[in-house]
Amino acid sequence: RYRFSPQPVQQKHWQQHAIGQYDFNNLPQIMNIPYIKVNVQLTCDKNGWTATARQSGKGLIQATQYWPVNDPDVIKLVQQITRGKKLPRDKVAAILAWLTPGRHIKFGGVTGSRWGVKRVLRQRYGQCWDFSDCFITLCRAAGVPCRQVAGWLYGSGGHVWAEYLIPGQGWQQVDPTGGGVLSCGIYHIPYFVSEDGDMAILYLTWPKIKLVNKRKMSI
Repeated sequence: RYRFSPQPVQQKHWQQHAIGQYDFNNLPQIMNIPYIKVNVQLTCDKNGWTATARQSGKGLIQATQYWPVNDPDVIKLVQQITRGKKLPRDKVAAILAWLTPGRHIKFGGVTGSRWGVKRVLRQRYGQCWDFSDCFITLCRAAGVPCRQVAGWLYGSGGHVWAEYLIPGQGWQQVDPTGGGVLSCGIYHIPYFVSEDGDMAILYLTWPKIKLVNKRKMSI
């Protein structure tokens, strides 16, 4: 559930994709930056699962300006990582294991960096956004549909992770920065997703997070 201030003048929803588009006019500004205030009510569970009616991942394995899926070096690398893996979940597990921080790429550098996949693979270090970009690029190159998630890691700060599509079932969130060991669940609070890597957003203030309801879930 979303509440905006000021209110949007127009909005569109595509329920089958869980995507919304909101249009605004005459926004207030801070330092010449238009801004809105958003109150979001999210439901998080320990499974990190996002339901969807999507029946295929067509369009979600393509290259973008942020994800060089068709690069020969990327293709060669992902073939090495996923050799012998046939199922999408096995390919994902292999890629997450390869990305385990400190194994091939160190977690470090400038907070909030986004160096670009090719540079990260060369320099062998990066932050959460870099790990997410590498994961998505490698997954898409392996034929696994995926997209990027940005939000907040409860008790920590802003964070970027990812989710891959199981067609006809849903999205499974994973945290490449955790190398597959850190499971996405109630502490990963997703704000929005990107299917092409473009996230034109700027935090003007830290979010205020409040637990409004808590209940046990039967799995």
